Amino acid sequence: MKYLILSCIAALALSCNASKPAPTKTASSNPPAIESRESARTYTCMGNEPFWSVQIKGKEIIFRTPEVGPVSYPYQAPRQQDNQKVFTSKAGNSSIKVIIREEGCTDSMSGEQFPYTTEVARDGKIYRGCGK
Repeated sequence: MKYLILSCIAALALSCNASKPAPTKTASSNPPAIESRESARTYTCMGNEPFWSVQIKGKEIIFRTPEVGPVSYPYQAPRQQDNQKVFTSKAGNSSIKVIIREEGCTDSMSGEQFPYTTEVARDGKIYRGCGK
């Protein structure tokens, strides 16, 4: 019995030091995630009529309107699709999808220029605006 236990411990110790084969690449129909939670950029998106905003941080996506908010969604790494990043998340029965396009945008009220055009779909309602 003592030898069996010692043999198991030795085998376990050796297996921890054994080199692992390199992972094989497999084709995937989904584009790879491009930002981890640790390396995520912060994005601020906003729009008018109705007024709304979304802030994307490394730990959460926060949606706000004067009537609703803030509503926090857990951060999920975005997917790159052509010239845009797509963030999706759920919190309870609520879901959000934030699309950040790499194309300039002018705020409809202030005339301020932004580097991104944004679209947010939250619980069936669409919000369009700008982002930085």
